[in-house]
Amino acid sequence: MNWLRRLRRPPQEATAGREVPALHPGPLSRKKDVGNIVLVYGADKSVAAQGETIIFSAWIINDSMGQLHNVCLILRSFTNEGMESLDYTSRPLDKDLRIGTLRAGESTMLSFSYLVSASDHRHGGELISAMGVTAMSRGRVIRDEHDAIVALKQ
Repeated sequence: MNWLRRLRRPPQEATAGREVPALHPGPLSRKKDVGNIVLVYGADKSVAAQGETIIFSAWIINDSMGQLHNVCLILRSFTNEGMESLDYTSRPLDKDLRIGTLRAGESTMLSFSYLVSASDHRHGGELISAMGVTAMSRGRVIRDEHDAIVALKQ
C-alpha cells in the first residue's frame, strides 16, 4: 500500500523539491506550424444494383491558416468483392488531379462515376473506392485518405 500513497501525493511531495512542468490534459493536437488537408470522399448512394450509375465525390479542403502547395488527389484503388480492379466510367483527367495550390480555407471538388456491371453483381458484396490526397505545408508532406463503400443489391 506504500506505492498507492505515493501515487496519491500532490506533485510537489512526490518530486521531493524538484520542479515539474504542469501537465495540460486534453486531446492531442497537430503542430501549429504545419497545415492540415482534409479529404471528404463518398458516393451518392449507399446501395446500388446492376446498371445503376454511382457518382463518387472527393472534396479536398485546406483546413489550415496557410497556403498548401502541390495538392494532388491520388486514386488508390477501386475494386469489387471479387478483387477485380475497376475503372471509373468517367473521371477527371490526370492533369486535373494535380490541384496545385489551395489558400487557407479553400476547397475543391472532383467527381467520378461508375456504372455497376454484371460482374460486380455476380460477385455481390461491396464496391470499394479508395482515394488519398497529399500536399506540401512549410516543407513537409501532409496527407489524408478515405474510402467510399457501396453495397450491391442482390
